[in-house]
Amino acid sequence: MKLILLNKMSKGRGADFSKGWLSKIANDTVPEEHKSKELTVHDFEKVFLPTDKTSRVWAALADLHMEGPPFRGDFHGFRSSFELEAGKSGVEDENILKDLLRQAVSTDLAFKMTSLENELKTYICTRTG
Repeated sequence: MKLILLNKMSKGRGADFSKGWLSKIANDTVPEEHKSKELTVHDFEKVFLPTDKTSRVWAALADLHMEGPPFRGDFHGFRSSFELEAGKSGVEDENILKDLLRQAVSTDLAFKMTSLENELKTYICTRTG
């Protein structure tokens, strides 16, 4: 299995990774426990998988825009994607999410959302005060 995986990576960083592991596997002075499948997978993930997933999700969230592709003004499709990315981001601060949302929607919709939010706050204050 290891040899098949390593044999398929023949370009760029993959080639360097493969050469290193193949030489380790072929070296009789390297103990067998240093050649395990688990170590190979661990090293592969360390080299090739993103380590800062949270910041990547934040970037994806900040890059969402309702007017551009793939939403082209479809608020419901945009909202679903925004909620999914927001959930993955781990951001729980309501103000940060509101700011990101306002930046992502059209200026007109952002204005309406802000107005509605202010009206709602005024309504709540007058009802409870």
